[in-house]
Amino acid sequence: MINIDKKCIQNISKTHFFISDDTENKPAFITDKLAQFEVKNNTKKNISFLQIDECVYRSKDIGRCDCAIYSGDTFCFVELKTCKPKNKQKNRQTAQKQLKQTILNFQNHTILKSKKLEAYVSLTCKKEIKITPILHTPTQDKIFEFQDELNTRLYYRCIKEFNV
Repeated sequence: MINIDKKCIQNISKTHFFISDDTENKPAFITDKLAQFEVKNNTKKNISFLQIDECVYRSKDIGRCDCAIYSGDTFCFVELKTCKPKNKQKNRQTAQKQLKQTILNFQNHTILKSKKLEAYVSLTCKKEIKITPILHTPTQDKIFEFQDELNTRLYYRCIKEFNV
């Protein structure tokens, strides 16, 4: 069973924020500045932010995603990758593996009880100040694999909107 330390969880009531993971060996963090993953909180309810890599798991652990965000009945695992366009396929595959392993590790944790699960592969290219998402439509095979094996919807997006 995974032990989630309370220091790894942060509650956010902002209607709009970003998640960044631009520091080696440090956990992902919340910022108001443009970053790798955007969160829109149209519900104005609290959203919980869980630092997974470098908090729940330490650097010696393998196969984990960067973070999760959750509110109400939705729990979203997020893997952030910044890469050169030529490396996007390799980074996409690595991100999928990290998400899958994290979901498998969390499967029996009470934090997921009665939640709809989502997984986000967020690939971006960093060019000076601007961050450009690398858009990709996942293959049907990957969508079905995540749905069938993990009961999780797989997305390739750099944004999550909480609407309900």
